[in-house]
Formats: sequence, C-alpha cells, structure tokens
Amino acid sequence: MTKTSGASVGIDIGASLIKMLQVSGPAEKPIITGMGFKDVSGLSGAEISDSLKSLASESRISAKEAVISLSGPSVIVRFITLPKMNESALKGAIRYEAEKFIPYNISDCVVDFQTLNKDDKENKFGILLVAAKKEYVQEKIKTVEKAGFSVRVVDVDSFAVTNAFLRNHKTIDPNKSYAVLNMGGVHTNLSILKGDIIHFVRDVAIGGNDFTFAISRRLGVDQKSAEELKLRPVKEKEQEIAECVKNSFNDLLDEIKLSFGYYENQAGKGVDEVYISGGSANMGGFKDAFEDALGVQPISWDPLEFMDVSSVGIDAEALSGVRSSFGIAAGLCLR
Repeated sequence: MTKTSGASVGIDIGASLIKMLQVSGPAEKPIITGMGFKDVSGLSGAEISDSLKSLASESRISAKEAVISLSGPSVIVRFITLPKMNESALKGAIRYEAEKFIPYNISDCVVDFQTLNKDDKENKFGILLVAAKKEYVQEKIKTVEKAGFSVRVVDVDSFAVTNAFLRNHKTIDPNKSYAVLNMGGVHTNLSILKGDIIHFVRDVAIGGNDFTFAISRRLGVDQKSAEELKLRPVKEKEQEIAECVKNSFNDLLDEIKLSFGYYENQAGKGVDEVYISGGSANMGGFKDAFEDALGVQPISWDPLEFMDVSSVGIDAEALSGVRSSFGIAAGLCLR
C-alpha cells in the first residue's frame, strides 16, 4: 500500500519522554517532515498536553490527526482460538470470550480483535484479542486532544514496535522465531513472532528508569547525571555502573527468560533471534548479560532506517543518539 502525500503523525507518550514523528510520501521510503522529543518526567496530564503542543510547534508538526498507543497493566493482550463462524457471529462470540480472559469488568473496557489465521483443517480461527480499560484510553485521548490533535487510531506499543521492525526487516524467515524488545522508561515491551505473525506479547514492568534510579541511589548523584552515566559511562566507572544495575538487569532477564520459556512450551520451539530498541537498549554490559542468561546475543536495530531523514533538519550526531527510541512512533506512522 502506498501512502498519499498527506502527513501521518505518530505520538508516543512515554513515562519519561514524549516522541513525535510526522511522515509523508510513499510507503517504500516515507519522508520524515517533523520530529522531536521532550522530557515530561513527573508532569500531570494537563502539563503533558502543553508539552505536546509546544513540541509540535518546535518540531514542525503540522498535521492534526494523530495515532497514539497504550501499554502497561491496563492493556490486556490474549491469543485465543475459536471455531470458524461468520463475521457477525464472531463479533458476538468475542465479547463472551473476552470475559474469560480479562481481569476487569468487561463493561469498563474497550475490546477489539483481529483474525491472525484460519485453520481450515481444524475449522478454527486464531484470534488476537485486545482489551484496555476505558478510563485509561479516554485519559490518553483527552491528553492528546487538549494539545490540539484528533486521534485517528489507538494502537498498542508492542504492536507499533513490531510493525516498525517488520517494515525494516523484509527478509523474515517464516520458520524462525523472533523476539522484539523495546526498552522504555517504565516498561520493556516484548513481542515474539513466528515469521511475520505475532504469537506473544507482554509488557515487563522494568525499564530504563530502574537502571537510572539504581545508579543514582548507589552513587549518590542526581537523575540527570545517573542517566548520563548509564548511557555513556566513563571508562573507569564501567565496572561500578555494572554493579549498580546488576539486580535490575537480573530481574529483567528473569522475566524475559520466563516469557521465552512460555513461548517455547506453546510453540514447540525456542526464540532464534532477539532484536532490541529503546533508550537503554545499548547500555553497556546489557548485551553480554543477555547472552549469558539466555544464550543468544541481542541485535540492535534502527527503527528509522526505512525512512528518509534528510529533510528533518536535525543534526546527524544528535539524531544518532535518539533513533533507537523512536520504535513506537515509527510504527504508529505506518497506521
């Protein structure tokens, strides 16, 4: 599918940073026409709206229809199997099935689904079921609308990152399993695909902020200094930084290992390749610790590689430090 010349805006509202990306032009090589990010740590919803508005102005974001996404405990993703039936009957069955899998009152949730595959031999559908608490969805939409945007689509963080990953990797092996990890400030989004079909999604409640806080506490420095040490440790402090974040590292790796084990039990095969993105993805020592714990070396990837960044007006060196953080925004722009 080819995009029209109309601009598409992806807005990623993270716990620490908001990121905006505006693209236009053909799907083969979308052109970034606006891009920016801003720290919103500790801000209220109204203050985040003000930050979104000012960031849009600073980043040359002109389009007013936005795509946003959700993550965390208020979002439930389940993979279920249902007997084959017509579309009308399927819509009715989904709500009934959702009540079995969603730990909230169904009337308090927004529910959606997508058919992933049809097994004619077994006469069954594979269904991706998503539910989110209405209050959470409405709060996110309200924050964006107060900044002057209308919301065209509400996606899920993990789905957005997966879309960007698949757009960047066109030679996916249908027989391989791929894990896609996006390390945000509060959550690490984990998706596992077999070929280009998603089979597992989870948000692990450990992210870059946990590593920053651990460094800050252990070394007695402020958050800004701790963040700098996390991402760009001076040579003589590398071992000390590794000790600071060791427990958080291990907690995250334990959760990922559990997820990989669950997937292997369900799919009958393990994860072949792991791809990582996000603000803390290239933190010193993480890749080696990951390989020691799970037996596979994670691969960094650039969510913006398939886009033309030449007209965005951002210094190449400054852009190189943040590209990895735009996985969600890049995927949202594809919707």
